[in-house]
Amino acid sequence: MIYQLIICLSILTNVLSWQVLEPDDDNSTDDSVLETRQAPPIENPCNCYFQDSCGCICQRAISWPQFQVLPQNFRPCRSFTLALRGGRFHSFPGDYFYRVGHVQDFVLDVGRVQFQYLSDPEGESSPFNGVTFDVSAYLRMHEVNVNRRWNWGALYYLAPTSPKAYCEIQVVQSNVPVLTNDFGRICQGSAVTVVNVMSSGLGVLEDRVFVPFIRLQELDLSGNRIQDLRRSMFAHPARELQIINLANNNIRSLPNDMFSQMPSLQSVNLRGNPISSIDERTFRPIFRTVEIVGLESLPLSCDCHAKWLREPSQMCGANLYSLAEAVCNAPEPIKGRSFFNDTLPKDLVCTTTP
Repeated sequence: MIYQLIICLSILTNVLSWQVLEPDDDNSTDDSVLETRQAPPIENPCNCYFQDSCGCICQRAISWPQFQVLPQNFRPCRSFTLALRGGRFHSFPGDYFYRVGHVQDFVLDVGRVQFQYLSDPEGESSPFNGVTFDVSAYLRMHEVNVNRRWNWGALYYLAPTSPKAYCEIQVVQSNVPVLTNDFGRICQGSAVTVVNVMSSGLGVLEDRVFVPFIRLQELDLSGNRIQDLRRSMFAHPARELQIINLANNNIRSLPNDMFSQMPSLQSVNLRGNPISSIDERTFRPIFRTVEIVGLESLPLSCDCHAKWLREPSQMCGANLYSLAEAVCNAPEPIKGRSFFNDTLPKDLVCTTTP
């Protein structure tokens, strides 16, 4: 009798529980119960894939232990990519990318990450040890903070296998107050064609920092705090350099030889710098053939040092339209006048000996 009663109670309980989960007459559903039944498993922040292209894409922050075991998913393929989006790590450990081996294309895309060092200073080998690429390497750092040292030298071991292989570097909105000479070791120097270090608080560049980049085509240092730039920072000659972007820095003048031995130069962006004098010795060699972007926005001093800009030969070159829009910022008698339309050569005088 007791046994039969237990069975009846069990059946009744099951019936009642199913009635709770069944929709009522108006087809409504108990949302809390439904959410409990359909709760998804915890999502892995990294998606690793293995096909012709391979790598790992981490869409959100990962922990230091997760970061350390991530290389277990690396392997050789045609195009390798590692994308990190958030996290706090000591550094890239030695041999971190060793399993990648030989690829055609290598991409390292790091965003919103904080390191102590870029690579382990006490490691016996580089994180990029054993990694070679046939076609391209692309290194992107966006909102990356390195608290102690950007030890770029470890990237020397990210090695091209062909003279035609190229390497592009982009550092954006990161903290790079000083660009040290070991920056020139990236991709063994000669493979680097593009360098963009933008809006990263850069104030100091060590001498010869870009000298190893003999194939450099584009340099963008805009939005920083640079005051001093010298010709000795670049390869000599810089045969392939086409674009230099120095916009929105603190540059007041450039040395006389700044653009010498740059036969492919097409554009120099000086917008947003406190340059008051377009020095003849610096700019005459390139003025007719190279576009000086932002020339019209500079606080131009219309004195005897600017007289050469009124020569007929300068009026038909690459900077004709910029000159037409340039406005005198000094001296006081002609301040606010159009340099091109409202001044004459006799107005361009110096109060002291030039």
